[in-house]
Amino acid sequence: MIDFLGSGAINLDFVYEVDNLEDVRSAGFDLHSGHEISGDHEMAKALMDFLDSQGTLMAKSGGGSSANTICALSRLGHRAGFIGTAGEDQAGNFMLSSMKGVDLSLVKQVGRSAICIIIIEKAQRDRAMFVAPHDSEVEFPDSAILKSVLNTKVLHFSSLVQSRGISIQKEIANALKPEQVLSFDPGELYAARGIEALSGILKRTDILFITEEEVKIMTGMAGRAGLEAIYPLLSENRTDHKSLGLNLFKDTGGVVIVCKQGPKGATIYSSEVSVTIPAEKVLKIVDNTGAGDAFNAGFLHVMLQGAPASECLRSGVRLAAFSLSAFGRDWLARL
Repeated sequence: MIDFLGSGAINLDFVYEVDNLEDVRSAGFDLHSGHEISGDHEMAKALMDFLDSQGTLMAKSGGGSSANTICALSRLGHRAGFIGTAGEDQAGNFMLSSMKGVDLSLVKQVGRSAICIIIIEKAQRDRAMFVAPHDSEVEFPDSAILKSVLNTKVLHFSSLVQSRGISIQKEIANALKPEQVLSFDPGELYAARGIEALSGILKRTDILFITEEEVKIMTGMAGRAGLEAIYPLLSENRTDHKSLGLNLFKDTGGVVIVCKQGPKGATIYSSEVSVTIPAEKVLKIVDNTGAGDAFNAGFLHVMLQGAPASECLRSGVRLAAFSLSAFGRDWLARL
């Protein structure tokens, strides 16, 4: 049995630095700090042509939210695998080589690779993202995928750009046995689909990783009101998380929402507790892309070792802070 199995997009990330995002918007690209949009490869090429002339290419890296989390968990010593699709091209080969140590037997190489263009303002150091998805991002789960799903302790989802991604991941989630854990980081792209569209996955989710902005986008409500709208949906049919034997669920009394709050830290919300851990101070932020994915890895890493809720949060904010020190996944080499 493996520890973690991920599902989500596999992207080739191009990280650019610009003086001002307003210049990018003036050129016709609706990109804003802290937000993510998607489009086709033709628009991606036009954006990259603009950035090649008006910005600076800082790094090229393998990317994708769940892929980032799974790569970090593998680097932390866990047995980890991934379900997804990479291009049958040079970019696809590059992305898969960046996932060294992860079992990639369930990754198919077909078509044209997905790319993610990340733009960082020099002064603010916050990022905006544009994603052009894979031509055939994911296929309905075959017997090999469903068999592997049953052979993992934790299944971790992040978003797929194509509209059928939610229904495919719902089918994968429904294959899980009661003792298996599903963690889910919907990101802004899934949050924008709304709570009803995501309900099929949420009903099997044990740990929901989400930001304050995503809560508002998903529910139309900010703060605690948004969390209280989501919480009743989580693992609707699960009656006893204590049978999982993990201290996280013993502390929280069941399913949890983990709200990632950037410089304010992170909060666990459940039916029984609400715990907040402050963020760690960072002397210099190089790139905040993937910091939330690093947080997920830090949290899940110690959760599986039986850490209590507060230590899961503490481990998450530590790893998120560490990831801010380099572009893309370069920080993993120093982990």
